[in-house]
Amino acid sequence: MAAKYGEEIEYNGKKYYTFPSMETLRTASIEDLRALGLGFRDKRIYETTKMFLDGEVTLDELKNEQNTNFLREKLMELSGVGGKVADCILLFSLRRFEVFPVDVWVRRVMNELYIKEDDETKVSKEVLQTLAKEKYKELAGLAQQYLFYQRRSK
Repeated sequence: MAAKYGEEIEYNGKKYYTFPSMETLRTASIEDLRALGLGFRDKRIYETTKMFLDGEVTLDELKNEQNTNFLREKLMELSGVGGKVADCILLFSLRRFEVFPVDVWVRRVMNELYIKEDDETKVSKEVLQTLAKEKYKELAGLAQQYLFYQRRSK
């Protein structure tokens, strides 16, 4: 998608492509996106781009919202965005460092370090997020990155 719709840049003799703007993606149909091999994401990208371009949601609205829980719900109104993706957007794009996205790797490392349940899949996301808030406070999301890296590097 970046090679087709982004801008080419060169760094250290290598070519890279920027992520395309919403304005550039305006010209892409679902079929155009599908041809890039995006799989089930093609329709989601198309629909979300349309929502932004039609003004149903704006970047300023997202950046300026103070209530993280409200913002999470707003993000989950975007096509294909569930809880984990919303948490990742909050952490990585909107700088909500208190947000603690949970995936299988984070669940494993949190269980190994703190909970010690024989079957980590029995540990709920809510338990992990509460524990992260207690241990890491307003920087839980940054801690999550270190935990993720530590577990994936084993």
